[in-house]
Amino acid sequence: MITNNNNRTRGRTLAELMLQGLCNRVGHLARDYRGTAYANTANNQRGTKTAKVYAVGRARTNTDSNVVTDTFLLNNYYASVLFDTGADRSFVSTAFSSQIHITSSTLDHYYDVELADGRIIGLNATIRGCTLNFLNYPFNIDLLPIKLGSLDVIIGMDWLAKYQVVIICAKKIVRIPWGNETLIFRGDC
Repeated sequence: MITNNNNRTRGRTLAELMLQGLCNRVGHLARDYRGTAYANTANNQRGTKTAKVYAVGRARTNTDSNVVTDTFLLNNYYASVLFDTGADRSFVSTAFSSQIHITSSTLDHYYDVELADGRIIGLNATIRGCTLNFLNYPFNIDLLPIKLGSLDVIIGMDWLAKYQVVIICAKKIVRIPWGNETLIFRGDC
């Protein structure tokens, strides 16, 4: 029996620590530890990052979330887009990504993505340099390809924070500062 004696894990066996995601050993990935509070620590030590995409599979069923949906041009193709403050990163459907004619590149790390159903999948590809047409203004966006249900794109906090987007779901409004003006879009929730 191997035990660890630091304050957080004192007296627990290695097997217990592994099940709880506390072992921090190389090769033990946080995605193998369901429900762990230490997943980000373990992942960061291994070059793995964590992202959430709760919208997958529930995009139009949860009206309490700060989400707005509508159709926008992405690389000159119409895409059903969900703006979701509950998603850490921005995603594109693998089915839709084949239409936008940009090759994905491999990342030097994985994102462990938690799906709405609780499953965690690892992603290490990105599609860089896409153009989202928002009210006839071009916005750069990088997307992680993932299998999505009825949506083509989920725009998460990485993009929303970058452009200081404000979502007012009760009024179905997306606001984006642009120079000295504010772009205002009224969509669907």
